Amino acid sequence: MNKLVNRAGNGIKEMAIMLADFPAPERWSLEHKAQAVQFAALLDSAQKMIAAASLAGINYKKEKKTFLDNAGKTKSSHTRIAYQSALNRLETWVSTKGINILELRPSQADDFIYFLRNDRKSASVRLDTAAASSFYTWLYRRHNVIQNPFRGTKARPAKEAVREIEIPTAPEVETIISELPSDLSAAVSVMAYRGLRAGIFPTLKITGNKFTGYSKGKNVSGAFSPEILNVIKKAGLSLRKPFYGIKANTLEKQIARAIDKLYEAGKVQAKYSAHDFRHFFAVAEYRKDNDIRRVSKLLSHTSILVTETYLRGLGEVE
Repeated sequence: MNKLVNRAGNGIKEMAIMLADFPAPERWSLEHKAQAVQFAALLDSAQKMIAAASLAGINYKKEKKTFLDNAGKTKSSHTRIAYQSALNRLETWVSTKGINILELRPSQADDFIYFLRNDRKSASVRLDTAAASSFYTWLYRRHNVIQNPFRGTKARPAKEAVREIEIPTAPEVETIISELPSDLSAAVSVMAYRGLRAGIFPTLKITGNKFTGYSKGKNVSGAFSPEILNVIKKAGLSLRKPFYGIKANTLEKQIARAIDKLYEAGKVQAKYSAHDFRHFFAVAEYRKDNDIRRVSKLLSHTSILVTETYLRGLGEVE
């Protein structure tokens, strides 16, 4: 690296000497024009050497770890996992192509996206692209020699139509809870009757009737009703850490598969997702007294405006 810097420094000195003896452009001779070409080539060479030296000084593994640690703190654990998986895929791809990941060009970023589109869903490809783009933008802020090759790409697949929100009815929730295995039934009860996200379950702790957990990058706390605690107890789960050891996305998939079977059997009207039970809770609580402030606290939203937007999306407010 030091040799590269020295070579670049020598090149810059040569350019300074040339500039000192250079005449005004209107008096340029053929010799001066040739010197200008030489000067441009020398400048380009020096810039490349400086850039190479800067890249050589970047500890990619350390930077990646810092980035992922930051993603895990400021966002959710799901975000950290998604970002790490995306960067792992990119690392595997560039290694097969013999490309330095810090020197990835826009055309190569496009090729990586096309590669992903061969066997991954559009939503997954968009997520991988967003994660990689976020990482390169973050790197640029720390090392401005790095450019984001994913910025402005047209290779990213278009957004698919968002699934229409379908909220289960109260009788359907009761049917689902009675039909699902006891552990999944307990999870759905917590979602439908306390409005918690699936993301909180791995860290959910209960003391008495009070609960704490970590979801969407922040600590969440509240209280459970005796009915919910009884459901957890009947399921044979620990009253201290009922869902310890289970991954949130695994829980979501298990619930979705179980409800798909109920839908195929004609016992529910739609293939509800785990998050639809949080929607059910929000609507049911809002209809009790139309108190957005109370519902906002129950949902652990950052502001009433967030809750208002949430309820508007569910068709409850205009």
